[in-house]
Amino acid sequence: MNMHPTINKIIAVIAGVAIGVMLMNAIQTFSPFQPPPGVDYTSGDPPYLQWVRALPDKAWMIVLGSMLAGSLLGGFVTNKITPPANFPPLITGFVILFFGIVRYLAFASPAWMTYAACIGCLAFAWAGGWLSPRVRLKNTFGFENK
Repeated sequence: MNMHPTINKIIAVIAGVAIGVMLMNAIQTFSPFQPPPGVDYTSGDPPYLQWVRALPDKAWMIVLGSMLAGSLLGGFVTNKITPPANFPPLITGFVILFFGIVRYLAFASPAWMTYAACIGCLAFAWAGGWLSPRVRLKNTFGFENK
């Protein structure tokens, strides 16, 4: 099936973001730093804001690590789906960064976390895109991905 290159890139970015955010959420789900029961970031309640402001540096390092891992995998997946280019993985990294901003960084995160996330998400997404054509994957049916 031949698809317009722009549509292919859009689908690749959506897939990369979805996979990256799933990895980010999985890492954060198993983190020892969890919000109080019944409080989540979508409610906008003050208890969530208080919880985020009270997070120790270890928790912020886990959040940053999850964002960087999600960006790396997201950029990798994006360039596996579309012909390798620099721009689509950067869009993936930016969207994952935006998700992190909405979830954590907008709530008075430490300055080092904000700077590291802004630079790191884009750099790791680019690195994932750079790695993508250099890594060959073998699927379960024995066909090789080139």
